[in-house]
Amino acid sequence: MTVIRKDRFLLGVGLMTMLLALVVVLQIGGGRGTPVAKQGTLELVDFSWTSDTIIPLDGEWEFYPEQLLSPQQIHLTRIKPIMMQVPGNWDEDVINQGYPMSGKGYGTYRLIVRNLPQGEQLAIAKRYVRFADAMYLDGQQMSRSGLPSTSAASYIPRNEPYTIYFHTKQAELEIVLQVANFDFRSGGIYNSIELGYASQIERRTMIQSGLELFIMGIVVIFGLLFFYLYLRLHRDRIQLLYALFFLGFAVIVVTNGERLLLQLAPGIPFEFAFKMKYAAVYGVSVIVSMITWKLAPGLGQTIRRWLRLPSVLLALYVALIMISPFRVYSSIQEAMYIVNLLSYAVAFAVILLHYVLKKYESKSRSQLQLLITCIWLMLVNYVLGILVTWYPVSQILLNCTTLVILSVFAVLLIYQYVGAYDAMQRLTQQLQLSDKVKDEFLLLTSHELNSPLHSIIHLSRSLLGTSLRRTNETEIRSKLQLIRNTSYRMSNLVNDLIDMSRFRDGNMKIAVGTVDLVSCLSLVTEVLGFLATGKGIVMVRRLELEARYVMADESRLLQVLYNLVYHMIGQHSHRELVFECERHQERVRIILRFEAYTEQFTRLGREDRADLQSMQNGSAGLSVSAELVGIMGGRLTVNDATESIQIELPSAENAGMESVTETAVSQETYVEDLSELPSSNASAAILIATTDLVDMEHLNTLLSTEGFQVSFADSDIEVQSLLASGKLPDLVIVDAMLPAVTGYKVCKQIRLEFSQVDLPVLFINMRSTPADIEACIKAGGNDFITRPLDAGEILVRVHTLLGMKRLVKEAANNEMAFLRSQIKPHFLYNALGTIMSLCFTDGPRAGELLGSFSRYLRILFHLDNSEELIPLSKEMELIQAYVEIEQERFGSRLQVELDVDRSLNSCKVMPLLIEPLVENAIRHGVSKKIDGGTVRLFIRKCENRVQVVVEDDGIGMSPEQVASILERGHAEQGIGLQNVQRRLKHMNGQAPVIQSEQGHGTKITIEFPYQ
Repeated sequence: MTVIRKDRFLLGVGLMTMLLALVVVLQIGGGRGTPVAKQGTLELVDFSWTSDTIIPLDGEWEFYPEQLLSPQQIHLTRIKPIMMQVPGNWDEDVINQGYPMSGKGYGTYRLIVRNLPQGEQLAIAKRYVRFADAMYLDGQQMSRSGLPSTSAASYIPRNEPYTIYFHTKQAELEIVLQVANFDFRSGGIYNSIELGYASQIERRTMIQSGLELFIMGIVVIFGLLFFYLYLRLHRDRIQLLYALFFLGFAVIVVTNGERLLLQLAPGIPFEFAFKMKYAAVYGVSVIVSMITWKLAPGLGQTIRRWLRLPSVLLALYVALIMISPFRVYSSIQEAMYIVNLLSYAVAFAVILLHYVLKKYESKSRSQLQLLITCIWLMLVNYVLGILVTWYPVSQILLNCTTLVILSVFAVLLIYQYVGAYDAMQRLTQQLQLSDKVKDEFLLLTSHELNSPLHSIIHLSRSLLGTSLRRTNETEIRSKLQLIRNTSYRMSNLVNDLIDMSRFRDGNMKIAVGTVDLVSCLSLVTEVLGFLATGKGIVMVRRLELEARYVMADESRLLQVLYNLVYHMIGQHSHRELVFECERHQERVRIILRFEAYTEQFTRLGREDRADLQSMQNGSAGLSVSAELVGIMGGRLTVNDATESIQIELPSAENAGMESVTETAVSQETYVEDLSELPSSNASAAILIATTDLVDMEHLNTLLSTEGFQVSFADSDIEVQSLLASGKLPDLVIVDAMLPAVTGYKVCKQIRLEFSQVDLPVLFINMRSTPADIEACIKAGGNDFITRPLDAGEILVRVHTLLGMKRLVKEAANNEMAFLRSQIKPHFLYNALGTIMSLCFTDGPRAGELLGSFSRYLRILFHLDNSEELIPLSKEMELIQAYVEIEQERFGSRLQVELDVDRSLNSCKVMPLLIEPLVENAIRHGVSKKIDGGTVRLFIRKCENRVQVVVEDDGIGMSPEQVASILERGHAEQGIGLQNVQRRLKHMNGQAPVIQSEQGHGTKITIEFPYQ
């Protein structure tokens, strides 16, 4: 009720509904002021006729079921009539007094009216009889609608209203009405037949017809207007729905009530007219649901289902109307009346609920008011239409109600467009004012940014112009801290400008937690202390213990305190700025106020403030601060009278004291703590690709101080050149805004040769929007940082990426150690098998081989499984020991040629990398050839790489076998070659090159960096 009282629109709808309900109740319950027919006779002996009298001929009429009788036949027939209630359907037991009669059939009604005024022109108005009828007065046929008949073949339906005018020559009038219905499930006189003075009947008919024509004209104009708007406004579907709604409503008006369509176009077929009528009635309901759906897309699933169900049923029924005759679709018409009413009721309830809850979605409040008015109009008309049918409610009331509601709708539409025009004018004025304010704001902002920049320039110039020998470390450190604090001040101003944009866009995000006010105020006084000292201001903190902790976003609270303290310092000089914190119930108040502490107290005048304009954040800082405090659940108050500012925030419990005592730390402490990061990355090499000289200097100083080896590149060509030189860096930092080729393309080029683990890439970007982050990740970047570059963030991210690379490398080494351990049993099995076979044939030779085998085992067991690289000479000793054993086995069938560059003996190679290749050449190449063959081993240095070639003239392999080995290994090749492939890929990402021809031998080439 409170919502309705506050909303004039809802109040108006409610009052109109109550007024209509009152009028209807008065008409229904006001009692009948006219006599009622009894036993087929209507006595008007005691009735007082007036000029505006209209008598409904209701009551008991004589009825001859299944007979179409003329007045003369009625006088001659001996058939006894039954009494039938009018209005009513003849298939209802209550109406026809239990006579068994179906809805489809025919019959004759008769009524005698007595004591009519003589010599007067009277009229009888017939409105709705199903579905063909002919009326006789005093034995003479006066009018008909359609052609009543005793068979469906000769019967012609029409159901057109008409009025009969006649002069009374006697006091008694006989009315005979023949009725036939072979289409609808029930027949009879559906509405009252009315008798009255001709002038009154004609006047009422003209008023009703005129109202209907007027209403039709209005809705047609509205429909055409919205259709025009649809064509002009970029084909907005909502305008088309409005157009169809009003045009459909116009069809409803001309096919109901006085049924003007049938009167204005007497030749129109019955089927076509009623298809138009009912398709419009139910089609408009579907359109209303679609409009509701369009204007309220945020409906819940349950309500959507309720709204969708009647709409789908009605749409299917409209389709049935269009393709079937009247007698088919009218059989379920009464059930569809209920569905139609449910559709309007649900749509009205849903859209009204959205309006009350102010869930306007993307639409305006006026559009929802427009929709509510439309649905209410349809709902009221529908209910009144039902009441007019069954109760003595005036049809004119229905038309007047429609006219009033359409007038309200027109006013609402005019108001909407006038409001839009006023809003356009207002926005134009605001735009002009905003343009002026923008210029002033840019001027003020340029001053605000220029002041800290000039301070930094002057301080830097003073440092450069001072001899370092005559300047002690304390003085240098003081000036550097001043530069840093001035930079913070400028950074805070920029953050305020960014936050203003976020407030406008509605995407400001905060993270509320427990914050220590002591630490926050300490940091604020440290950063802005130099400004206060320069103006003779002393900052004092007075905090209550129970008011130390608040619920807020720490970084945002610091931003607010920076702005407020900066603003306060700009207002005064030689004052004592006091910070007070006190707890009041569940809230903490932070008060900033001034106290005079010397006789030099001065209130700055307007002329003094002009000189300090560069120190004032202006309304921007205060407005941003107020918004931030409000988002954190607090309130900011500025009291000019007491020269104080008060912040009120929710308090936090002391239980989290230990965890939040050091919540806000100074930047110095934060940077110093970075020295505790893992030092295992200190000797790592970092390549930085950027053209920004400031970034170069900053990163070089920062990373070199941490012990990193830093190198620079200013283009993609230089990056590729440095990577191809063989001195691979451990990390690459790439500026996304490289001039010729973007950093994204540089990263993609790096990813063609190196994985994200082998060579991590850290992006430097200007923004951190989701689109920028996605671009970095898609290009192959591991992480990113944004400008302005923060020293602490850079070091943390660099150490994290290098630590990740180190851990992945250790995991790969452990895996390779496991793979090498798989090879050792394989060697033992082959060697022992050879020696065992010699023990039965040549004992001395077996002893020599045992010596060679023991030498092999000694070398093998001295290899550390965790050792990544060994000298090439150790690998060659293993190969020679193995070859000696295999030559004993195969005798003259095996020839081995070793061609190794002696200068490579100290070259580092992975353990058991070459020996498995020699073993595979012997076992799977030469040994399977009847005549045997030769295995050749070549090891050469090619520039900065070592090339190993193992070649045999054995049985060779088919191209399919080679492809199978390279893709997923080959069972016949054993564990050795598979392990070599995997370990070599871990080492440099390359697979062995296999060249083989069946029957001619195999050549395997591998390469690895020279170390």
